[in-house]
Formats: sequence, structure tokens, C-alpha cells
Amino acid sequence: MSPLEASDTHEFCSQYSLDVGEPIRATATRADIWMALEYTGAWGARAFPESDLSEAVKAHVTAFQEATANTRIQFIRRPHRYEPSPIHFFFAIANRAKPRLYAFELDDYDDLLDLDLTALSASDSAFDAHLRDDRLFFTCVNGLRDACCARFGRPVYEAIAKEAGDAAWQCTHIGGHRLAPNLLFLPHALSYGRGTPEAADRLVRGYQAGEVVLEHLRGRTIYDRPVQAAEHFFHEQTGDLRIDACALVDSTQTGDERWTVRLESAGGDIHRVDVEARSLPEQVFKTCNSDAPSVVDHFYLAAYEVETA
Repeated sequence: MSPLEASDTHEFCSQYSLDVGEPIRATATRADIWMALEYTGAWGARAFPESDLSEAVKAHVTAFQEATANTRIQFIRRPHRYEPSPIHFFFAIANRAKPRLYAFELDDYDDLLDLDLTALSASDSAFDAHLRDDRLFFTCVNGLRDACCARFGRPVYEAIAKEAGDAAWQCTHIGGHRLAPNLLFLPHALSYGRGTPEAADRLVRGYQAGEVVLEHLRGRTIYDRPVQAAEHFFHEQTGDLRIDACALVDSTQTGDERWTVRLESAGGDIHRVDVEARSLPEQVFKTCNSDAPSVVDHFYLAAYEVETA
């Protein structure tokens, strides 16, 4: 059966991706800074630019994004909060050594204009009063971006909310429709996919305990895909699931589709992980709106060596 014929039996792109056995590792959206703004208006396919926020606010945030690499903004909401007062705004700096989460309560969306986002991204001490130790759990339910997110994301959000309470939020597009339901945990920027209500307790409790749940992990957004893959294989090879179990030493492209990534474990050992990108044998539908399937690549383990400290 061809992919096009097979698609007729799959209403959702995520179902087709799962059925053909597409790997989930090393597929996380790349971002070092995540902004999350509570917004209960309509979420369009391009939620932020299509919103009713003032042009001044849009320009303020967009200018910061254009000047600061690997920065994302998400809309968030809780279904029962139709008139947010105050308006929640979170700013997460997801570096490995010391992830930082700032929380603000705004009276009006135009209050964003008073925030120096560049200074905030530099962890300016003027914002220390807004630092929080909280851990946040976002589930994408943006149905106008892709049907999978609404169809499968909402039940997962409900299950996450039962475990995480007010730390759980619905959010707009994270990336990777065909891997839905997609989740993002801040401030460590753990990207998860193919969430299920049954896995919600493990996902929440795992993050609260400082560990990853490997079978759902797409990667940490602070890393490019080869490093995401290497970190995945480190967890798999060592069995150490702690979020901070290893630190990136360096990543070097050694061939057209091959990288050597060196990771240092907490004990000082250097783990050399060679990964290579190969096309998935099966083509996949990248979104529910795709007219035809596409070739996608994924990272595979080529070699693994440990240099003992």
C-alpha cells in the first residue's frame, strides 16, 4: 500500500506517523528562551500575529525575537479562565547550567511595553523579585494550526492538570504536528510528544523529580538535533534519566550526515556519541493538511565510547 493510499485510512497525521514507526527522538523545536502569555482570545493558525494584541505590543515582542536568536512566544490559557485578571506572563531562560523562570502578573497587555525583554534575557538583577522555582507544564491544543493538537491534546491537558494543578496550561503550537500531543515543560525546556492521558502522571512526576521520560522525549530545545540525539542515547545507554546527568562538551560535524558529540557525565567521564542522520524509509504526512507525504530524516546511533575520568 502506498503512503497516499494508507493516508485514506488515517484521519490524523499523528496516527499515520505512529503507525509507520517514526522515531520521536531529536525532534524538538530549537529555542533557548520561551515566552508564554495568557491570552483567552481566539487562537488562529498563526496565533500571535493574528491576535487582537495592539500593534505596539506585537512590534515590541517581535523586535526582541528578531534581535535574539532562538526565541519563541506561546499563548497559554486555562479553559475555566475566560477573563484573565491578572494576566500571566512567563519568561523562561532554558540554559542547562541554571534554567531561570520569571513570572509576571499584568493588568493589561500593554504592560508588556514596560518590560525590557533584552535585560530580562540577560537575567538582569532588576527582575530578581520575579524569579520563581515553579515548574510549568504546557500542552498544545491549537486546533486551527493542526487538527491533531485539538483532538488529542485536550485529553492529555486534562490529565496533566489533574497531576500538576495550576502549573498546567494549554498552549499554542510547539512544533511537530505529526508527533502530537506535544508538551513543553519549563524552565528546562523539555519537549515531549505522543503524550497520552495514561502517561500524564509519569511525565509530571518525572519532571518534578528531575528526570526525563525517555519514550516520550523529543529533546531539550536548547540543543540542535544532533545533540538532542546524543543526549537521548546517553540516557538510553547509561540508564541515568536525570535531566542534569550530562553536560555538552562539544559537537562536531564529521561528515555530510554525521556528528560526533561529546558529553560529560556527572562523574567526569566523557561519552563520545557518534550520530548520523538517515531518511526514514516511510514517508509521513507532516500535518493533517498535507496533500502528499514527505521524506523526513532522523538521527541514529553510529558509535558510542566512554573515556573514563
